[in-house]
Amino acid sequence: LLFLARTPRDNQTLLNFYTTRRSEVWQRRGTSEAPRETRELLPLYRSVAFIDQSGRERLVIRDGRFLKPDELRDVSTPAGSEFKSEDYFRRTKELQQGEIHVSHLTGQHVSKQEQLAGAADPEHANNGKIYEGVIRFASPLFDKRGAFSGMVVISLDHRHLMEFTQHIDPGRNFSTLFPSYQSGNYAFLFDDEGWIITHPKYWDIRGLDRNGKLVPPYTANSSQADIDSGRIPYNLDQAGFIHTNYPIVADAVRKRKIGYVDITNVGGAKKIMSYAPILYDTGDYSKHGIFGGVTIGFQVDQFHDAARKGSRLINRELREHRRVSALILLFTALLAGFSAWALSSGITRPLQQLINGARRLAEGDTRSRVTVSSSDELGELADTFNFMSNELEIRKSSLLSTLDELRRSRLEILDERNFKESILESISSAIVTFSPDGLLTSINATGRKFLGSEIAVDMPYRDVFQGWEGMEQRTGNALFERSGYGRQTLRFMRGNSWTHFDVGFFPIGRDAERGLTVTLRNETEKEKLREEMMRLDRLASLGKLSAGIAHEVRNPLTGISLLLDDLHDNAALAHDDRNMIKKALAEIERVERLISALLNYSSPVRADFRTGDLNMVVNDTALLMRRQCERQKVSIRVDAGELPPFRFDPEKIKQALMNITRNALEAMPNGGEIRISTTADAEQATLKVSDNGAGIREEYLPLIFEPFFTSKGAGTGLGLSITQRIVEEHHGQISVESSTEAGTVFTIKLPMTAGSAP
Repeated sequence: LLFLARTPRDNQTLLNFYTTRRSEVWQRRGTSEAPRETRELLPLYRSVAFIDQSGRERLVIRDGRFLKPDELRDVSTPAGSEFKSEDYFRRTKELQQGEIHVSHLTGQHVSKQEQLAGAADPEHANNGKIYEGVIRFASPLFDKRGAFSGMVVISLDHRHLMEFTQHIDPGRNFSTLFPSYQSGNYAFLFDDEGWIITHPKYWDIRGLDRNGKLVPPYTANSSQADIDSGRIPYNLDQAGFIHTNYPIVADAVRKRKIGYVDITNVGGAKKIMSYAPILYDTGDYSKHGIFGGVTIGFQVDQFHDAARKGSRLINRELREHRRVSALILLFTALLAGFSAWALSSGITRPLQQLINGARRLAEGDTRSRVTVSSSDELGELADTFNFMSNELEIRKSSLLSTLDELRRSRLEILDERNFKESILESISSAIVTFSPDGLLTSINATGRKFLGSEIAVDMPYRDVFQGWEGMEQRTGNALFERSGYGRQTLRFMRGNSWTHFDVGFFPIGRDAERGLTVTLRNETEKEKLREEMMRLDRLASLGKLSAGIAHEVRNPLTGISLLLDDLHDNAALAHDDRNMIKKALAEIERVERLISALLNYSSPVRADFRTGDLNMVVNDTALLMRRQCERQKVSIRVDAGELPPFRFDPEKIKQALMNITRNALEAMPNGGEIRISTTADAEQATLKVSDNGAGIREEYLPLIFEPFFTSKGAGTGLGLSITQRIVEEHHGQISVESSTEAGTVFTIKLPMTAGSAP
């Protein structure tokens, strides 16, 4: 039951559980005129059900088939249960996780007329009605938050309970298809409340009427109509009027005692009845710690047959002994004494051996045997005793072998389950499965990492993918429209950044008739690497193009500049012409600066790494920028933390810092504040430049490090791109955060470990 509570709650799992748990039932078939017997492997459980937290049956297999939706019940109240009075839903709902509720035997009472169906006795009633009852085993289910989410209920078929006592014949046959009630040689079970739960007479078994009420037990006050109709189930506590030992047996079993008593049954047969408790303390049986008791009855006359036979043999031997002794006494007293001793020894020794062997057998030594060399009745009795011991040994060995096979099967099942769980939990992709109606049936550890630890089994797919834009619709299409199967790459906003996932939708069974498997593999790092390679390719191409253009443009510009200088020095030029030539020379100088910037970007000077003080570089940069900041009414502030010396290129870091500071100045034409701070941890130094200017528009943030990108309409657009390249040369990282209300913060992280710098 606890295994079933941890498995996926779908049709296939339930069907596998139901069909693989079977046991042999030896039962009567045919009619009273043409009886026959069969041995069939029948399911142990009459039904297996999953019930939700409101008491509604969600998935039920009963008598070999799944119930239709209109056949499912609401068992939250006893009146809605199968037998109209069962309260197992309330009882199970009060349990903790891992606990089990076990009910008493429940089923409709079978009357005498219903079982006999015209037959003279139960032994020949092949056409009669059989008792169809169950014992419910239920365990509560909880979701990942620990909240009650329903229960699983398995109902043991009463036919398997009958197999424990149905075929016991304590007479000569040892076993029988159906016991003879008239002989008194049969066994039966009763529960901890004294009710009979297995018996050849089905009307003796506890049961309910059509309205779900327990049929009252047979008492001295039972009406003649109830007695004639057989509405008299048997309760040992109420059967003292039949024989005073019945209540004594019930009380002794509750005290966990074993023994035997003389009994007279309802049919008047006198017999010896042995009894023993069945220890069990789960569910309703925790009160006395027993499931009930088992009894085996043997008719007194048959029980004493062996003793009478032995007595006759002894008497015959004694008569012979007296006759022989009398003859011997006639001849000699000495010979008579010797003969008496010899005969006594020949009788008492085998009898003593039989007594000792029976005592050892009663103590559990089934290998006990008796050796009697005589071939008379004592020898036959010894052979019968040895045959009984052999049968007990064979049955004991068979039971032990079956138990070993069950243990091995259980270990194999556990190993297979653990192997599959280990594989699923070790996969780096999320694997999520849904039932055909869209409820979550399983999720591995990676899936909980992606989707959240609050995801629980039986959660609808819309709740599972809440916040994952587009996943709800795609999952619904795959489940209900049978479309959209296969893999596709999707992008989702998780937190403050975009995350790329390779998402797969794969049907379980044909057209997802058994559900759907959804896989998610995080491709963000792969996508970042792809974008970085594309960026590097663009930069390399841009560098080659920039170098070529710069060399091709610089030479003509030099000639034009010299010619304009000569014209400018010509005294015959008018004043307006001189001004135009001066402006042309200024524009040529600006183009020269742009070409120089392009050449520096395409062929940067190799970094000169050496051990230095980053705080000193920051202070020098702030000093260089202070005058320009004062002209724009911008205050510049340095918060220098404690930094150990480490290897970096001071000049390039100063260039990067000045590029960021100039951008900050351009964002604050009406004044403001620039703050430069440094901090360090065990592995890296952090440099932050923040301002309270107008900020960068959100759509520009992904583009600010691209070459030639500028939002100001002036400048080369290479400053931040060069800064990024400098940081990458140091194996560092640069990031930016900006808003129109709070300004912009650039963060540079430089590694300080010895192996990080070239």
